[in-house]
Amino acid sequence: IVESVGEGVTDLQPGDHVLPIFTGECGDCPHCHSEESNMCDLLRINTERGGMIHDGESRFSINGKPIHHFLGTSTFSEYTVVHSG
Repeated sequence: IVESVGEGVTDLQPGDHVLPIFTGECGDCPHCHSEESNMCDLLRINTERGGMIHDGESRFSINGKPIHHFLGTSTFSEYTVVHSG
């Protein structure tokens, strides 16, 4: 359940129910506009990306050390920060 949204997020609001998935859709790239692919240029599976898309930083830590997002979903955490796509 969405607790809060970041600046510029217009398609979600607090209280919305969402499902974090590792193959999201930005809605703007050629793949998202295609009926033949769901491999979004921005949100495609990237096992090397351990943080958020825009800055590569993790939003989680334990004892001051970063914990990296797994496939951008972090579904085992009580709270998570994810891209709206």
